[in-house]
Amino acid sequence: MIPIKTIYEKALKHLEYGELDEAEEALQLYLKENPSDAMAHNKLGVVFAKRPNRVEAKRCFNEALRQDVNLVHALNNLGNIAREEGELELAIEYYQKAIIIDPDYSLPHNNLGVVYKQLNRYRDFVREIKTAKRLENRKVLNPERKQTFRDLLAKIWTKKR
Repeated sequence: MIPIKTIYEKALKHLEYGELDEAEEALQLYLKENPSDAMAHNKLGVVFAKRPNRVEAKRCFNEALRQDVNLVHALNNLGNIAREEGELELAIEYYQKAIIIDPDYSLPHNNLGVVYKQLNRYRDFVREIKTAKRLENRKVLNPERKQTFRDLLAKIWTKKR
């Protein structure tokens, strides 16, 4: 029998290479043994979204959130589907929830900016795109999210107070 962790890793490789049937099969097998793995439900939703089967994708993303209400990836993915379906206000809600949970995750900022542009809210669009770019640059400069100089200064400042 193949170890469960290996099955999940294979599923991710299949997904990366666009082998959606193989990815779905591996994820379904993995989820039989790990039904509470929120990220695996999210990845299965990505498989369905790429087909595109939005109904199943939404079901998987919502199941991911049922397992972990703070899974920003699932919120971002639900925002993407809402945007694709023309439900722009709902998309904004999903992206904003993801940003509240993890303000340093650049993708929902970028996607929120796209929606703002669609709504002709150009100031909001520019703000979100700039934020996404800044966060991406920070990630490139500090890929392991090590302590930044700014973090160090903040820590020193709070200790002196």
